[in-house]
Amino acid sequence: MTRDRRIILHVLGEASIPLTAEDILERVNASQPGMALSTVYRTLDELISRSSVQRTLLSNDGHAFFELMGSVHRHYMVCLGCHRMFPFSSCPVGDFADSAAEELNFEVTDHSLVLYGYCRHCRLGRQSQGSE
Repeated sequence: MTRDRRIILHVLGEASIPLTAEDILERVNASQPGMALSTVYRTLDELISRSSVQRTLLSNDGHAFFELMGSVHRHYMVCLGCHRMFPFSSCPVGDFADSAAEELNFEVTDHSLVLYGYCRHCRLGRQSQGSE
């Protein structure tokens, strides 16, 4: 296990939500300056190939987010205003996926659910802009 892999795995292990490569770089360089973004991407690709990290496209702008495999199964709401992610712990997809898979003779190995909208703070900002 290389130093870069250990550092990135540590950063992801301490995160409560998935992180972008840029977020990871910022956190790594805050404690141990000197890592390049290309190193973060290369290391993430290696960790994904080893099934240690999963990549998820959580935003409609194509940004990828990364989190450790085996993390708590979560789904997210993503604010289109501030881009904050709000995890929710209940899984409304499981029963539906099981019944749909059975009906289609399909083996589901994973799933994700992302809801897009506006958080309370951004919603209030949008409302005040509309009233001006």
